Amino acid sequence: MVPIRRPILRVLVVLTALLLVSTGAASPAVAASARSVRADTARSHPTKSGCRLPRGRIAVGGTCGWVGVLGFGLGGSRPSRAVLRLSAPRSARAAVRVRVRGARASVRRRLGRNGALAVDISGMLPASPRKVVVTVTSRSRRTIRLTRTGRRRPTLEISTSPQSVQRRTAPPAAKTPAPAPVRAPDAPAPALGGGTVWVAAGELAVRPTSGPAWDAVKAAADGPLGTANIADQNSDHDVQTLAVALVFARTGVGSYRAKASQAIASAIGTEAGGRTLALGRNLASYVIAADLIDLRHADAELDARFRTWLDQVRREPLEGRTLISTHEDRPNNWGTMAGASRIAAGLYLGDSDDVARAAAVLRGYLGDRSAYAGFDFGELSWQADPLAPVGVNPPGTTRAGLDIGGALPDDMRRGCAFTVAPCHTGYAWEALQGVLVQAELLSRHGYPAFAWGDNAVLRAALFLRRLDVLYGDWWAVGDDAWQPWLVNHAYAAGLPAVTPARHGKVLGWTDWVYGA
Repeated sequence: MVPIRRPILRVLVVLTALLLVSTGAASPAVAASARSVRADTARSHPTKSGCRLPRGRIAVGGTCGWVGVLGFGLGGSRPSRAVLRLSAPRSARAAVRVRVRGARASVRRRLGRNGALAVDISGMLPASPRKVVVTVTSRSRRTIRLTRTGRRRPTLEISTSPQSVQRRTAPPAAKTPAPAPVRAPDAPAPALGGGTVWVAAGELAVRPTSGPAWDAVKAAADGPLGTANIADQNSDHDVQTLAVALVFARTGVGSYRAKASQAIASAIGTEAGGRTLALGRNLASYVIAADLIDLRHADAELDARFRTWLDQVRREPLEGRTLISTHEDRPNNWGTMAGASRIAAGLYLGDSDDVARAAAVLRGYLGDRSAYAGFDFGELSWQADPLAPVGVNPPGTTRAGLDIGGALPDDMRRGCAFTVAPCHTGYAWEALQGVLVQAELLSRHGYPAFAWGDNAVLRAALFLRRLDVLYGDWWAVGDDAWQPWLVNHAYAAGLPAVTPARHGKVLGWTDWVYGA
């Protein structure tokens, strides 16, 4: 019997050792600790006007487009695993989309038969999350009411393993740096020069290479770009060049890099004889394209020439104005377009002082007059407070029964002075193009611009949505159709968005960059 028992004993010892190693029990240092964190903030906001929710409820989806917002305090240490647990009535079998604020990815899951849902959000957490804010949305036409109290309250189950934390905090192998952390509105300006201007190649690597959105980008990149002419405010050469750079960043095919380089080189100096409106519209996409193709390494000589021109063109007088002075004087589409290109240039050049100044101007435009109030406003009938005019009206403002909170007064007045049925104008959407690009670029470099002015950028889009519902023909079409994609990305707003979406005057291709 002994010859039989000893081999069996050896096998048992080996199996036990393997089991201990695989489960982590062989070393107390890697034992995981787990805890459950309840949401310390839980609320909902609608994406349409006229919707009210009883206090103490969390709603998602429905005809009001409810967005659930959940906040969890974690204390700053990054857990190795985090699972969000939600609960709804058993009858709610709809799908919901979960996104962590600041993350570029999201997860779509269907509620279980018992109304419960567990979503692993570990990969969406920031490096040092003191507080994690999660948004929950749904396209369901039926409102989903999430349980807020008791055992079924939204919770975040987190576990920490020292070994896992060490692996997650090790320097990444990718060349693209991680996005800068969001700073407090009054914190010192972040250091620049180490990140991308808009979107990183690593983020684009997961975007699809099929479907109508990709087909539109690819067709633009493969087609003729025309002639660069920044002085022409209706030129599309800039956004077509951006398409080429996006395709290179996604595919790595060198011919696209060469094509984008040639296009950027041909644009230098073509602003002569134009106006700052044209410069504001056309400059930002060239800057983003140069960043996407890594022009500094692709063609160091061209990059040096581009940087020299870029620094000078910000202050070049065009019909008595400069790009910078236009941003700081004009609280309408002229100023917002100028601000978009000014910020793009400052980020590419690493000019943190000018970016900080531009951020203060945007913050003032969005409603914080203590940050900046040097604009030259036109007719004031659309202003919430004519004695303290702003670029975006504050919330809760009504006039003659019309909710004008979120209106862009200096562009709405270009249709006509205030009237209950507003005179139609496309200037509000064009101004919002520049505002969106400013906010997006700043938010990627440490400024919480989308939160400024009580979510002023979202409120501006919702104002135009209200006008569309009330009077028709106010929603984003044509070269404005790219904007709802960026608004939805920033706020999980669930606003109507079409694809393929035509590129805009200052940016485009967002249905591919941000599409589901």
